[in-house]
This record gives sequence, structure tokens and C-alpha cells, in this order.
Amino acid sequence: MRYIIDISQAQAKQIEALIEAHCYESVNQFVSVAIENQLHIEKSNMPRIEAGTGVKRKPFIKQKFHDTRGFLEEDIEIFLPIPDEIPVPVTPPIYSDLASCQNNIIEEKCWMWGQINRIFPVKLALRYLLNEIASGQWIELEKFKEKAAKIAIDVGKAIKSYEEEKNKKRDDKISAGLPRISEDQFKSLTRYKAHFIGSLRKDGKLDGAMPFLRFANFMKDDKNKVLIGITEAGYEFARLENPVIDLKNYENSFGQLEIDFYLNHVYKNVKGEFNAIKWLLNKMVTGISDRTALNNEIQREFGGVWDSSDAVINTQRAGLMSRMSELGLIDKEKEGIQVRYSISEKGKDFLERYGK
Repeated sequence: MRYIIDISQAQAKQIEALIEAHCYESVNQFVSVAIENQLHIEKSNMPRIEAGTGVKRKPFIKQKFHDTRGFLEEDIEIFLPIPDEIPVPVTPPIYSDLASCQNNIIEEKCWMWGQINRIFPVKLALRYLLNEIASGQWIELEKFKEKAAKIAIDVGKAIKSYEEEKNKKRDDKISAGLPRISEDQFKSLTRYKAHFIGSLRKDGKLDGAMPFLRFANFMKDDKNKVLIGITEAGYEFARLENPVIDLKNYENSFGQLEIDFYLNHVYKNVKGEFNAIKWLLNKMVTGISDRTALNNEIQREFGGVWDSSDAVINTQRAGLMSRMSELGLIDKEKEGIQVRYSISEKGKDFLERYGK
């Protein structure tokens, strides 16, 4: 089916820049990924303005948040300490609770949605959740997501300021995944809340990274409000010292203790993500590391299982590689306009520890 749409010249230039940077192979692929992403958000029951209502949303770029003293958000110091209080942990979701992979896809072949391209945004939300819950067990999900998203904006601004000062290349930036301040800030916040935190869908399924990774669970109370609680694993991961949150060190998303904990956690509790990591590392060991070649391998081995388009295959591959790069499991080296990927020493250690 063919649709004809009008886009602005500025949007066209941005899309062309992404294609030139090899983020997408073509305009068609960019549009396909955008559609899949929006459909994912719509299924998550995220709020939206209904067509024909005449309601116009003000750009977030023109809104300024103030703290109780009246200072602008630029002056607010984000303080998310490792609390002394110990929350009452909730039971982690089971695979059948998740919306990510249905249609009889077995858990071992269920990869995390590719738009979740970093783990740090999840860690940041978990630390805030830990501070909010304190010694309790459940808090209201929507209020939590609103505040967590604003905190993510502030942390993202601090990181991006550092990255601009240091002239960080795109692949070396750790700010990816955090919501951006722009004319599309509403969409950016919506993606952050939908993908990195999650939601309880109308069909009762859980969506988003936090339940998928078994770090949090959602439920409805007797007033039909959706609540969020933190699991034992989420608590343990949230309380580990983080270079960005605790030390204001913006070079790396995680310390080694956090990486070790995360990898051991997915090994024990998140079979799909663990198998995805192991699958990609084994492909790289055999010399298959080019994006196109990896896409072909994913299509060959998972295309029939997932019943996915080439655009979704590319999204899944790109998201997985971004998460693994953040964890130090793969290395990347720029060769002209191309990026060459290879398994890192940490990646080799992963295969030795957990088996090929």
C-alpha cells in the first residue's frame, strides 16, 4: 500500500543525515521503523491528543519547570542518593505476563524491543523509584513516570553539555535513550516512559524495559489505579554505585560491578536478552559483524519466528548492539564513514563464563 505525505525541509534534512550516518539504509526503512515504534507506543496505551479535538499541545521547549524556590530547572541539582531504607520487594513478572513477545514465541527467542537501545535510562528510573518507595512497596505509576521523565531530562542535559564540551562522537555518547529537549519533546518523553519504564496494557500485559528485565512489576489497586513496585533484583541493581548518578562522571554509563550484576541477572532471569547477547557475540567470533550481514542472519534465524519486517529486524539488531556496546561487550572502530564492530575482551570473557 502506498501513502504520500508532506514533511518539512528541516525534517527531510535530518532524515538524510541519519541515512548518511548509516543509522538507516533508506527513507523507506526510516519510515517503517517510525511506524513500528508508534504502533508499539499506541499498544502501550500511552496518552495522546485525539484527532479533531482542536486541542493544540504547547511545545515543551517553551515550558520552564521551577522548583519550590522558584529557580529554573537549570539550577536544580539532581540528588538521587543510595537510600538507607529497604523497600518491600514485589514478585517479578513471569514471561506470560509480558506483552513484548506473544504469538507463541518461546522466551529464549524473545529479544528486548530494539528501541530500548541503552540500559542506563532504566538504571536512572530504578534509582528514582528506590528513593520514592523508601521502605514501602507500591507507588502510583503515572505520577512516578512523569517525575522520572523530568529527572531524565535534567540528567540528560548535564551529560549532553559534557559531551558537547568534549566533542564526543555519536557512538561514544552515553546520553542516548534519555529524553531530549526539542520541538518534539512530548514524543521524546512519551518514548522514554513507554520503552524504558513501561505500562500496564488494557489486556493486562506488561510492556517496557523495567518489567521485561524483571526489575519492576505493575498492578492495579482497588481504585483501578496502576501501581509500580521494585523487585529484589531491581533493588540490588538500583543501589549499586553508578558513575553518572553518584560521581557525576559522564564518561561511562556503568561501573564494572553494575555490568557484572546486570549480565549475571539476565543470565539467570531474562532468557531472551541473555540468548540475544550470546547469539551476537558468537556471530562476531565467526567473523560476522557487518550490520547488513547480521541483519541477514537475524532474518534467516528469527524472521519466521518473529514474523517481522526488514525494518524491525534492523531495529532489533541496532538496539541489541547499542546495549552491548554500552556494557563493553563489543568494540567499535570508525573506518571512514563506516563503523567496524568486533567482540571485545569483556565479550570473550562473557562467552567463557557463560558458555558458547
